[in-house]
Amino acid sequence: MKHIRNYKIFENSANLTEEQIDFLNECTVGEWKVNPNTGLIDVQGSFDCNSMNLNDFKGLRFGNVSGSFICNNNNLVTLSGSPREVGENFYSRWNSLKSLEEAPLKIVGFFMLKNIYFTKYNPKSFLEEIKRDLLDVTELLLTHHFLTPQVIKREITKNSYFCYYISRVWNTEVFKKKQDELTQILSQEDLQKIDALWSIGGYL
Repeated sequence: MKHIRNYKIFENSANLTEEQIDFLNECTVGEWKVNPNTGLIDVQGSFDCNSMNLNDFKGLRFGNVSGSFICNNNNLVTLSGSPREVGENFYSRWNSLKSLEEAPLKIVGFFMLKNIYFTKYNPKSFLEEIKRDLLDVTELLLTHHFLTPQVIKREITKNSYFCYYISRVWNTEVFKKKQDELTQILSQEDLQKIDALWSIGGYL
């Protein structure tokens, strides 16, 4: 079902092309405007450009989006132009990303990329870690202090596919301390799933 899209075009949109204005009107669920102080597009509401065969955001650069920003299932290789701040969730699955250098600096909800999402563990320092490794989850599990056993348990509860990533580091020396703690707090079902994945080659 299509969203009902309400929008407003402000006077300072004069520098935008007709194609850009049409794109903003089609994808904005709420209102958009060009911020006169930053020159960026601010959205009061959400922005949904899912499955539009996009290579970029039509040359637009976004500032603050109060709702969610959805750019799944396109041909994006970078997140150039994506919002600086997102008030709800940021979705960028099923693209061809080679870099996350321009990912949002702040996401209040969750950041969904590939097959996992991170909830409320993405201040700028965490995003910088993700950007460096293009969300190399294996490396994050081994090294990042945000991914404590308690956080890992929470992520597994919300997305069982996370067990696959855990299986890649299971029984490795570097992960041993977290593994011992996880053994105490995860359900038997999750532990069996991780063990099964590890046994068929999920490890590094």
